Amino acid sequence: MGLFKKLKKAFKKAVDVVVGAVTGIISGIGKIFQPFGFSPDIPDYGFDEQGGTQADAIQGVLLNKDSAIAHVPVVYGTRMVGGIRVFVSTNGSTNQYLYVALVLAEGQVNAATQLLIDDNTVTISSLDHGVERTCTTGRHKDRLKAQFFDGRDDQTVSSLLQEAPNWTSNHRLRGLAYIALRFEWKKIETQTDAENNPFGGGVPNVRVKLEGKKVYDATTLTADSTTAHDTAYADEPTTFTDNPVSCLLDYLRNPRFGKNLPTTAFAFDTWKTAADLCNQNVNFGTGTEKAFTCDAVLDTAQTLMNNTKIQLAGFRGIMPFTQGKYRLLIEHGGDDSDITATPASPSTVFTVDNDTIVGGMTLVGEDKENKVNRCVVTYVDPDADFQPNQVIFPAAGSSDDTAFLAADNGIRLEKSITLPTVTSRVQALQYAEVFLKRSRASKQVSFQTTIATSNVTVGDLVQVVNEHLSLSQIFRISEIVVTEQGQIAINAFEHQSGTYAVNAKTADITRPTISLPDPALITAPTNLTCTSGSAQNLTGTDTTGYFNTPSLSTVRRIKVAWTASTDPFVTEYRIQFKLSSASDFTEAGTTNLTEFFLAPVTLAAPYDVRVAARNELDNQSSFATVSNHTVSA
Repeated sequence: MGLFKKLKKAFKKAVDVVVGAVTGIISGIGKIFQPFGFSPDIPDYGFDEQGGTQADAIQGVLLNKDSAIAHVPVVYGTRMVGGIRVFVSTNGSTNQYLYVALVLAEGQVNAATQLLIDDNTVTISSLDHGVERTCTTGRHKDRLKAQFFDGRDDQTVSSLLQEAPNWTSNHRLRGLAYIALRFEWKKIETQTDAENNPFGGGVPNVRVKLEGKKVYDATTLTADSTTAHDTAYADEPTTFTDNPVSCLLDYLRNPRFGKNLPTTAFAFDTWKTAADLCNQNVNFGTGTEKAFTCDAVLDTAQTLMNNTKIQLAGFRGIMPFTQGKYRLLIEHGGDDSDITATPASPSTVFTVDNDTIVGGMTLVGEDKENKVNRCVVTYVDPDADFQPNQVIFPAAGSSDDTAFLAADNGIRLEKSITLPTVTSRVQALQYAEVFLKRSRASKQVSFQTTIATSNVTVGDLVQVVNEHLSLSQIFRISEIVVTEQGQIAINAFEHQSGTYAVNAKTADITRPTISLPDPALITAPTNLTCTSGSAQNLTGTDTTGYFNTPSLSTVRRIKVAWTASTDPFVTEYRIQFKLSSASDFTEAGTTNLTEFFLAPVTLAAPYDVRVAARNELDNQSSFATVSNHTVSA
């Protein structure tokens, strides 16, 4: 009886934490709408019918937030992120400089490889840890300084932020990857000023492309966790990798933001096998890529279970808990050495027959609720600024699409899935194809067995033989429950190796090149001319003199005229002038016309005159200039 209690407890725990493939017939809740590695009960952050919440989250990580209590995300692989502004300050007396500390991610990341300010890439030599860098060319030249910190636990204070009031040597943000920025404001006098000004009064929007957290490489694991892998988590060698198994292993073992599981909690041989499969290079027809990668921004406000499920879904992972250890499997054709293999007779762990079945077997065939003929997968598209994008299998009007629709009497059966850890278009397409085909191989069996099957686990392939049903087929276990009578109830779904074949993927569409106007670049006015003389002067009678004796009065003027800027967003023109011998220009005024009078000016004196255009955002063009215009009589 004690053995049954232990088994019951172990299997119950497995069912609680395991992310199976299709949940079963006994519970009746999963059906095909449970994607690989996922259960359907993911609150707040789940796979809803339109993929809405996670698609929004993909966009949300690109935003800048002002908060003292926001959860800092964990970044694995390569992603573009915004951040949390934890410090914003000017330099006090002159407000010439704006200082910003933007927290990007938890833990020590590998590198920052790109910096964007208000969607414009900043030209900067590098973003080495702790080194102040100045933008020396292009936009923001000599107006922007950056100092990146990769999140080391022993990192020192930012020398850049120490220039600002109230940032002291104690403000080290240890364990957090962040970037310190100093923006310099300068009054716009020239086109160069307009182009280089990094901000116009508000806090600029900042994004950073990160190579995420450095983790232990799971492909170096061995089966022996007590001697070959007994190094403490904090002392292990780490590297940058986008291997999803390595990333998941780090998340489950991390003591700060993860589960802090001990080394002894893992069946490392299965994790290494899965890691090697993910790293396998696969020819998708449009090029060769790894079978699975992980480029994730995990929301630490979510539960550990939700974030684990999100990671597992990205590589069709199944993580059962058996005999006190977490195993890791990938749903594939049946060959643990080749992710692309489709063996006709894959290895099975057990044969279920009349000798092991108690009380009969239930076989359920296909129904409309269990299958789809179109799958839409939302993924993160690095070619679209890491915004969400979608792929569809099969393509509308293709031979597959026509055949699937015809088989379903012309009824469209569609499923949408969001994969926030996938940044590869072909991986997303492969996922959609496998998901759809698996839904159409939809036989499911349920049966109760004796203690003989106690060593099988969720994700295992078993051979099911039943003469009464004329059945001899391979099934993948999706659910195991120990009944009150001490028997083992198993649900399983049909396994067809061909479902997991890697077929050539269609090439991506040719994306149009969109050239939007840059509000900082304004076309200057042209054909600037200056004229003076009697026709431009103002004359009148002055009666304010001695005894109110009338006298002739003349105000000499220069008429300035120009051809309007071709920029459609120009709202006004700025006019300045000075004596040619003077150093500084005098502001004469603004107008929305194409002429302006300068007065009073001195007869026979030489003047320099210049005009610039301004747009609705108060950005200014370069000046059109006339030099040494001599005022005529």
